Order: sequence, then structure tokens, then C-alpha cells
Amino acid sequence: MSQTLMLVGAHHDDNELMAGTIARHRDAGWRVVSVVMTNGRWTADGLSEDNIERRNDESRAAAKLLGMEPVFLEFREGVFAHTDASCRAVVEAIRKFKPDVVITHPPRDYHGDHMAVSRSVEDAVHRAGCPAYDADDARHGGMLLYYCDAWTMPFDPDVYVDVSEHADLKRAALACHKSQFTGGVPTPGDMIDIEMNRSRQRGFESDCDYAEVFQFAPRPGAVRKVGLLG
Repeated sequence: MSQTLMLVGAHHDDNELMAGTIARHRDAGWRVVSVVMTNGRWTADGLSEDNIERRNDESRAAAKLLGMEPVFLEFREGVFAHTDASCRAVVEAIRKFKPDVVITHPPRDYHGDHMAVSRSVEDAVHRAGCPAYDADDARHGGMLLYYCDAWTMPFDPDVYVDVSEHADLKRAALACHKSQFTGGVPTPGDMIDIEMNRSRQRGFESDCDYAEVFQFAPRPGAVRKVGLLG
């Protein structure tokens, strides 16, 4: 029986920052689900509700390239807050897709949306399998939770994933998000350069060309096991 990896990112391009890890799990036979929490109303050209479907289409293109299933929860971008509604939305996604591993932002991050999503996911991982939360028979527990790397913030990883073979795929997945580039075209110093330089540095730390890093979130009854992130 195949295993499922679920990534929960605040914004449409957040999960693609882990494209190499996604590709490695996909190649190993895992089902990969990409959950986007906010609606994508921000682009390099400004704030508009008209951007929402544009950004959804970009995520669909990246998901097709990476072989994952996109899910859009459409909370308001830029003012996302951890609420019972946001937590319940993640609980419902967990119960629907039944992931073995969940990855989200670390609790300490440079972006408020990221930190609020981190808290919603952490609570949802607990509540999804908790009989005290509600009477839903679709409860799903026992998944492992990991935090992904954070731009500009201190991060102490305990898992390094060699993504050297997928560096070009990662660039291509990030390039799908054309609305994030001025004029819709990647240029030197943009998010692709920033991310690939970070992956190169993580690779240097772990004696490979490119790496993506994670931090295991321990909970009672949840321990790291042999496997990729599982």
C-alpha cells in the first residue's frame, strides 16, 4: 500500500520550495498532496481578487510537473490567522487524504501567514485523530509532522534530503509561478536564485550538490522511522 505525503503551505509557491523532496517521494511510489492555505490575491503586480485563479492555475501547472495533487483552501492571503475554522479545514484535508507524513512551516518564520499556518497544522495533526475533538468516524492519527526550512530565520534541521538529481526540476516548478516575477520572467536575484542558493548551501553542509532540510516535530507516540521522511 502506497504512503501519502501532505505538504501544507501558506502560499501557492511555498510547497514547491520542497520540489526535490516531493520528487524523491513521488519516485518512491508515494502519493503527494499539496495543500495551499491562502487564496493568492497578491502578485508582483499588486493586490487583486483577480489574481486568485491565476495563482491557482500556476499551482496546478507546478503540481502536474511534480506529480502531486493540489488542494486550495482559499483563506485570505496576507491576514491569515490561526482559528478554529482554519484548523478544521486542515483536519478535513487530513481525514480525506490520510497522510503518513505532513510537512509545514516552522513555528518561527519571517512571514505571519507562515507562522499562523504552522500553528493551525500542528493543532490539526492532533485533532484529526482525537476522539475528543468531534464524533467523526473518519478520524486519522499517527502521522508524522515535519517543519520545512525558513528563509532568513535560524533553523536547526535534523533531516537532510539530497535533491541534487532534481535541481533542474525544482527550478522548473518554481518558474511555473510567473505572477511572482516582474514581467512574468525569472531574473537574477529572484526567488529561484535565492532558493537554489539556499539548497546549494544545505548541500554543502551535507556533502552533496543540493539538499532540502527539515526538522522533526516530536509528539507522544510519534517517533522518526526508517525511510525518506517517514
